[in-house]
Amino acid sequence: MKRILSRRAQVDVIAFVGVVVALLILAPIMLKIVNQSIGGFATSLNSTSVQASAEVSKIHGTFTTMWDWLIALAFMINIIMLFVFAFLVESHPIFSLFYLISAVFTLIFAHYVVVPIETILGMSEFSTEVLQLPITGFIVQTWDIILLGVIIVTGIIMYGKLKSGGLQQ
Repeated sequence: MKRILSRRAQVDVIAFVGVVVALLILAPIMLKIVNQSIGGFATSLNSTSVQASAEVSKIHGTFTTMWDWLIALAFMINIIMLFVFAFLVESHPIFSLFYLISAVFTLIFAHYVVVPIETILGMSEFSTEVLQLPITGFIVQTWDIILLGVIIVTGIIMYGKLKSGGLQQ
């Protein structure tokens, strides 16, 4: 009898990586659109009502801050997934395989993900928008070091779990 394996978990991981990359690429573009449309609107509204202009500026500030935190949250979820795989290696050996695959693919594609983002963030057209994404800028500039540190720490966790007799039956 042929066994049909569920591929749902693979689709979820691929979809999550796609969402993170899309957020990183679209963030400066969306902020450029919002800055151009709301910035001019708030300025023209200022001549009519100062309070209304202040409220529009407040909404604009909230929107720009939300993008930065959303991207940082997506990266944190990715890092948390590596930690979860490292801690669950004791319960079943398949998690070590999941961890290894996640870490290798993350290392392989880290450069290909960061280069277009650095290109977009480095464009002069998005200089104002890049200044509104300080957390994202820090993550992109130090992504290799952050990733290496996470893999080293989770590797130490996995080693400790396995050394303490985690896979003995």
